Amino acid sequence: MNEHDIRQQIHAILDSHAEALAALRSSNTAMQQAFVAHDAAMVSAIEANRAALRLLNRLMDEGVSE
Repeated sequence: MNEHDIRQQIHAILDSHAEALAALRSSNTAMQQAFVAHDAAMVSAIEANRAALRLLNRLMDEGVSE
């Protein structure tokens, strides 16, 4: 193995590391977007539960008119 071969292999290894880092950054961005979407879904579910409780409380207080 000569110096040129060693340099080529080192460059190939470093290129692979750079590609792996880019993939990790990309997946990190996707995970952050998923967490934001998950948070929004949780907030919506809580708001829906609160609306249901308000309706139930009103029905309990006022009853059902026919």
